[in-house]
Amino acid sequence: MTFKPSEVLMKFFIRITTGLVLIIAFFLFNTTTALSQDLNQQKQAKRKQVTEIDAKLKSNPTPEEYEDLIKKREKIVAEIKAIEKIMKSDDATMKKINAVKRAGNAGNSALKLGQLPEALNYYNKAISLDSTFVRAHYGKGLTLKKQRKYKEALAAFQAAIDNDPAYSSAYLALGKTYNQLSQPDEAIAVYNQAIQYDPKDAKMHYMLGEVYQNKKKNYKKASESFQKATQINPAYDKAFYSLGVSLIELGKLDQAVMALENALAVTKKKRWEGPHYRLAAAYNKKSAYSKAKAAAIEALNNKKNYAPAAYEAGKACKELGQFNQAIKYFGIAGKSRVWKKTADYEIDLIKNRDKYGSY
Repeated sequence: MTFKPSEVLMKFFIRITTGLVLIIAFFLFNTTTALSQDLNQQKQAKRKQVTEIDAKLKSNPTPEEYEDLIKKREKIVAEIKAIEKIMKSDDATMKKINAVKRAGNAGNSALKLGQLPEALNYYNKAISLDSTFVRAHYGKGLTLKKQRKYKEALAAFQAAIDNDPAYSSAYLALGKTYNQLSQPDEAIAVYNQAIQYDPKDAKMHYMLGEVYQNKKKNYKKASESFQKATQINPAYDKAFYSLGVSLIELGKLDQAVMALENALAVTKKKRWEGPHYRLAAAYNKKSAYSKAKAAAIEALNNKKNYAPAAYEAGKACKELGQFNQAIKYFGIAGKSRVWKKTADYEIDLIKNRDKYGSY
């Protein structure tokens, strides 16, 4: 069978046209997907990766490492060029990007002003223009949570994660919401998912520890999470503090004291009664009553009439035989409704030593 020249040209034209259509469709698809991100931020992030690779290339890598770094660099540079190409795309695409960003920014402003219905409308508008716009899903989740529409908020945070598995703020918000809804197992699963994606996210380890400590009462796993957070970020004062709390519950008092002292050493807070109070509790358990008293008084200096610290001060003074001071501190603790019954009992013990037995 033979083809006429005109038939050959026609088939050739059809193939070329089909190829062009596929290329244009592919380009438009990727352009639409790129709308979900701030292109300039993507570009800057990738430039930072190139800088980091360049630094590694100057650090005498092995031949195998050098080759691998060069390949990674070439790939990232190609991605930067692709982003730049998209940024220079037609006006219609850029107008759409700007419309999405304007709607998202308007939602953020309304949310800050507490205008929740307006914020929700703006976020929904942004999502209608670009269903992969991560920050709109996240903002929508925050808005719905403030409206106490928790189920819908969970879905919005999950949508943000589905569109960007690296968006840590969405993991934090999703985990916190599950935790507040007394669903600690779901919160744990969320934080573990985030940690699998970024094992060096100190805050995720900290939040995981908080769930284990406060909801599950699993102080061993809590201490492991807090320890990991402090290893990643040695200046993480809250993680050191929570580590100290868990270690006290585990009876590891020397380690607890060290963790609490670390919390105070690295913190930038001018006043922080918590670690001093927990140190007082640890020292009382260690029968180091003078140190317990000093730590409790320091806590009270940081927060006047702080009932938990006053109670620990009273316990220390009682054991030191300083009964009048003990009564004073128990009296301060007793001003708190939470501590009143326990503090009154301690005062009664001191005032009626003959009845209960002397110290």
